[in-house]
Amino acid sequence: MENIRKFLEVPDENRDEFWESEDLIWIDWREDDESIIEYFNEKLTLEDNIQYECVEIEKERGIDIILKKDGSVEKIPYADDFTDRDTTLKSVQNYVSPKYQVRWYMDSLGSDTLAFCIKLSLEWKNLEKEFGIEKVRYYFEMIDNDSVMFEMSIDEVFDLIEEREK
Repeated sequence: MENIRKFLEVPDENRDEFWESEDLIWIDWREDDESIIEYFNEKLTLEDNIQYECVEIEKERGIDIILKKDGSVEKIPYADDFTDRDTTLKSVQNYVSPKYQVRWYMDSLGSDTLAFCIKLSLEWKNLEKEFGIEKVRYYFEMIDNDSVMFEMSIDEVFDLIEEREK
């Protein structure tokens, strides 16, 4: 959390250093969805790792990713014809919640490679107390079931960038 805290203290001065920090998980729009899960597992403790299985299927997308937690099994709800990063990220968030939160590092907005952070929910709450909810969420957007990250149109991206600059 120290890298995030340092960044939030003076974002303009610490942006470049934070950009290179190990707190960020960089995901390209062409990334295999199972690789995304592995990137998050690298940041989680072994006991909190996301348990999953990839199964080949007959649908056009070719695979199902099945998440396993506390004896239950749930398929990531992809469209029939393709997997997508947004659905995978939302499913990861739902899996690790409420203990952890995945947040989108908004300075990566506008790129085809986006950055994310996963930290304990309590740590995010403490940052929000220290720096204010508005500031933390300006730089680290919460992910929920309505989040659109990779699936935004170019116009939506530019509109959001413009809105953030106000």
